[in-house]
Amino acid sequence: MLIVMDETKVTKKKVGLYLDDSTYLEVKNSYHKDGCRSLTEFMERAVVYYLGYVNSEHVADYLSPTIMSSVKAASDENTKRITRILFKLAVEMAIMNNLYAASLDISEEQINILRCECENEVRKLSGDFNMNDAIRWQKR
Repeated sequence: MLIVMDETKVTKKKVGLYLDDSTYLEVKNSYHKDGCRSLTEFMERAVVYYLGYVNSEHVADYLSPTIMSSVKAASDENTKRITRILFKLAVEMAIMNNLYAASLDISEEQINILRCECENEVRKLSGDFNMNDAIRWQKR
């Protein structure tokens, strides 16, 4: 069968297809929802889509846009929530730092040495550093 579209020749192969009655009825009742003009166009789009899915290393490219949109919205909301929490934590840390600075007589050089030692200790513990670790560290 030869179909001519926009002065470009496109050849198509006619194939037989067997479908369950329920699948056929669903296709027949749904093909126009995707903007297809015929069952053939709908079936070809479905086959091309499924071939892409089967041959793709990036399955996310073939997930439903609704699913991808929901995942993105959840991710965006989590990012906003974490950002708000980090801001609040930074404010609390600033308060604590100012209270300690007001009550301690310590030089800027000593603070820089302590900061460097703390960075190394936290790095060594992969960020899992708590008050008990600080007490043990200060008693060394």
